[in-house]
Amino acid sequence: MDAAASIEVLRDSSDFTALTCYTKAFDLFRVMGVSSKELVHSNITASFLNANEAHGLGGQFRDAFVKTLSKRPCVGPALSQTVLESTRGAQAKVARELAHLDVLIDFPTLRLVIAIENKIWAADQDKQIEGYQEALCTLYPHYQSRALVYLTPTGRESPTVNAHSSVPVYYMSYGELAALLGEYQTLATPPAAHFIGEFIAHVGKTMSGNTELGQLCWNIFEQNQEAYEHLVKHHEYCMARKVTELFRSMQDRVRNDTLFEQWADVLEVRASSNPEKAHHDLDIRLKTWPSGVWVKIYKHNWFGVYPFFRSADKEALMDSLPAFTQPARRVHGIEDRFFASTRFVEKSDRRIRKAGDRINESDVNIALTRAHDCIVEISDALRYPAHA
Repeated sequence: MDAAASIEVLRDSSDFTALTCYTKAFDLFRVMGVSSKELVHSNITASFLNANEAHGLGGQFRDAFVKTLSKRPCVGPALSQTVLESTRGAQAKVARELAHLDVLIDFPTLRLVIAIENKIWAADQDKQIEGYQEALCTLYPHYQSRALVYLTPTGRESPTVNAHSSVPVYYMSYGELAALLGEYQTLATPPAAHFIGEFIAHVGKTMSGNTELGQLCWNIFEQNQEAYEHLVKHHEYCMARKVTELFRSMQDRVRNDTLFEQWADVLEVRASSNPEKAHHDLDIRLKTWPSGVWVKIYKHNWFGVYPFFRSADKEALMDSLPAFTQPARRVHGIEDRFFASTRFVEKSDRRIRKAGDRINESDVNIALTRAHDCIVEISDALRYPAHA
């Protein structure tokens, strides 16, 4: 069977249809754009660990979470089973972002504190976990027991642990966390139980290597190995083509979309790409602007938007755009670029999607809206200079 025929057979298979339905199923976290937001997932974790929250679980999930640490890989002097079981029914305070620790479970009467460091995709900073081990000793100098849980999608090890610290570090995966939470789902209030189901499905689909998903992929591979291999082989080509076509679509929309129609006669658009680096740039300006001012939509590593000018144009722009040039603010990490805006402060302000290859139509709509807003800001600044 030739490649085209084998792929056609795969596409028509019931397992492939099931996989398509599974991956396209409603995901609350994806819809809200928080699939990989550590802040959001830390809030969720802290909420279910807090016995005082209105989820109906009381302290049962928290106690099970602590007890199950005995089953997790550990670096350093592990807490005794007696200590882990002593938390059952004890009073605890749950805190967020204390001394940069994502979640803290403090058992004052037991003189026990357990911190959780939540890492979804981010890498450790230099000596980060070692610093947190030291912070627990500094924050709770009179406590007999301290521990840190390193929570990641796969339960991976941390490269910044101090193995000689008195504070043990336990490794836990999101799949293990979700499975444990699932054991208590029926005890939760109806709204909380529904949310737990959404959370478990989200974790299974995006983080933990869900067994249902793995089984579907295995079935497809087993029955259509040749077609499966063709798809894997051409994955990079398909991803690159998707991004290329999305940028072509954006270029067309800038020229023809109603979002930009008020500037149709004066729009200047230039597109460039570097296939070897998988970089794409779409620069937009109005011909009525001073030379050198542009709004960039780009996909390098990130997919993002920012308005800019270069140092060679700075002096010429000082009179017409004083708000952007006095002082001029550099674009972080990009050589010889300054922001043609007062609205971009943090490096992440220009980011729409961290994994640029994953962009979709929704991200494109956000990018075009931001580009529109940048054009408005620059045009308004030119009409109403700050020193007028």
